[in-house]
Amino acid sequence: MPMFPSSNWLQWICSSVDSDDLREKYDQWAATYEVDVADVWKTVPLSAASMLAKYVSNKQANILDVGVGTGLVGMALATLEFENLTGLDISPGMLAQAAKKKIYHSLSCCSIGDATFITLEKATGVVATGVFAETHAGPVELNTLRTKIEPNGVLVFTARQSFLPKLQEVLDQPGWVLLEQKLMPIYDDPMHLLVYRVSD
Repeated sequence: MPMFPSSNWLQWICSSVDSDDLREKYDQWAATYEVDVADVWKTVPLSAASMLAKYVSNKQANILDVGVGTGLVGMALATLEFENLTGLDISPGMLAQAAKKKIYHSLSCCSIGDATFITLEKATGVVATGVFAETHAGPVELNTLRTKIEPNGVLVFTARQSFLPKLQEVLDQPGWVLLEQKLMPIYDDPMHLLVYRVSD
């Protein structure tokens, strides 16, 4: 099982050659993921969940956790008393770890835009941490994710500073309103945590 210092696991996962390679790597990593990323990533789930809670007051609202991983964001959301959590991820191994936390109403193995994704209900709030990155998801997926956000719903997501310009063309479209942005210097290439309100 992989166990990496922080400088290595980020490079390893972002060097995946395609979605199948990425899925296989996350499956390999699932059992030790939380230990491996703890020092670097530990502030991100609670920061993302807190940012969502600031703009979604209804604790029974449908919340979609995209790239759910082992469920770290879901745990933070549950701590903040959100009750209706749906998760999706491309990795069955990661989803198995998330399922153990028993906080998700449902979990789906799918990618943004595929047949299973299309069947998901719209959500008032969507969280996607660690999703928009090299070899993961980009502008096409961001645009597609919009279809699962209720009118005037919110999207909370992360992107490293070098990757954010690749998403800007989508974020500059009508209907995307930046509510808040927080810089998290957890990497040499700083992470941005952003929340957008999305309207029709």
